[in-house]
Amino acid sequence: FETTPLGRIVNRFSGDIVSNDQQLLMIYNWVISLWLGIVGQIVIVSVDTPWFLPFGLIVTAFFYFMMVLYRRAARNIMRLSAMARSPVLSHFSETVTGAGLSAIRAYNLERKWLKKFEKVVDKWSIRLILQQEGIKWASLYASVISSIFMAGVVLIGWYLMNVSRLGVAIISAVWFTENGLMIIEQNVELESRMTSFDRIRFYSKKLPQEKSRSEIDSIDPPQNWPQGNLVYENVSFRYRSGLPYVLRNVSFDLKGGEKIGVCGRTGAGKSSLLFALFRLIELDPKLQPIMIDVDTGFPIQSDPNEEPNKGRVFIDGIDISKVDLQRLRSSVAIIPQDPTLFTGTLRYNLDIGNKCNDDRIWEVLRMVEMQEVISNLPLALDTQVAEGGSNFSAGQRQLICFGRAILNNCRIVVMDEATASVDVETDAKIQKTIREQFADKTVIIIAHRLHTIMNSDRIMVMKNGRVAELDTPEQLKNNSASEFNMLIKSLSS
Repeated sequence: FETTPLGRIVNRFSGDIVSNDQQLLMIYNWVISLWLGIVGQIVIVSVDTPWFLPFGLIVTAFFYFMMVLYRRAARNIMRLSAMARSPVLSHFSETVTGAGLSAIRAYNLERKWLKKFEKVVDKWSIRLILQQEGIKWASLYASVISSIFMAGVVLIGWYLMNVSRLGVAIISAVWFTENGLMIIEQNVELESRMTSFDRIRFYSKKLPQEKSRSEIDSIDPPQNWPQGNLVYENVSFRYRSGLPYVLRNVSFDLKGGEKIGVCGRTGAGKSSLLFALFRLIELDPKLQPIMIDVDTGFPIQSDPNEEPNKGRVFIDGIDISKVDLQRLRSSVAIIPQDPTLFTGTLRYNLDIGNKCNDDRIWEVLRMVEMQEVISNLPLALDTQVAEGGSNFSAGQRQLICFGRAILNNCRIVVMDEATASVDVETDAKIQKTIREQFADKTVIIIAHRLHTIMNSDRIMVMKNGRVAELDTPEQLKNNSASEFNMLIKSLSS
């Protein structure tokens, strides 16, 4: 999803679905009727004049040849038109959703945004115009073939038919002309609609899926797994083929119950550590799904000469690539920078697995200091959460996510810039929650605010995708040449 434009996905579930549900069957029936009509007109004329049959079949063959010639280009133009429609939908969606309009007006980007919109619309319009011009080209040559057929009917009928039969033949030839023109247009339209069907079929049946685990020596961990020991062993990976490595030979060892702070400059590879932990990026080349082309949206083969991802991640001595993916991800809790709440009740958002009773939920809400806020709501735990949690403040959403992590009771908890967008008071509540509720858990805290990781057992400094330093806060601060000290000085200057 990080490479697929939102507009392309919207196009699949709007334009393509509508095209298949409402238009595909109708066009298919219409094409069959037209072909039967053409054959019928030839038969009507040929019944009285058998010599006309070879001539009619030759003309029909010319129609078919021209249709094959035209549809090859028309199909590609229709595909390009559908692809050009996706950026228009993406641009519109970005503009009207969230804080899009507010941000555009705040930065006085109205003219620039309008020009961008005109650019994507022009690109789409060019393809639509090419599509219409192609139809005109087909219509012109279809008219030429139809005129030849009409002339053949008149000439043959003049010498071999009486007046009444010639009249019937001319009427049939007129119908042949009209049907021939329409059949080219509708047949190409049918094939174009079939590209929509092909895209929907790809999304529903052929979309590359994550592989559950390695089939070689797969492992089913015990019920009490994990205990919290975490080891990265020479981890190197890139997000997709053609891009540089984001992590390079990363190795470290975390003990169960240890609190690790991760810091570094933007782009150093802090958050990339989580991609390997949650197997969002597979380190085993055999588990990597087929890649999707950014431009076309269809599968492509990765470069065979490119160095693959490598390394292993162990939890309690078990290689996570051999563990079922669902089991792995349900065993590690994450609290992201942008707290995610789902449409539904507060109870559902706190206890998605429906494993805890209300007493335990209220106990956790008291721990994260949200008990009073929730109890003052008319429906309490049955309060409906709006889309994106918009009926709660950013700090409240973050605390609800903390409550969810506590209820999940995972031995490994990851916090990715969890306090970056909250105020000082909420930050203090979060730090207190970490110290009290995650005391016996392995906690990885990724942060830009260095004061939030000063109480960690050890601090890891990332630089250019590598582990530059890993030591206690005291040792790093006492070393004047350490990367950690340089970060402190750059932030304080």
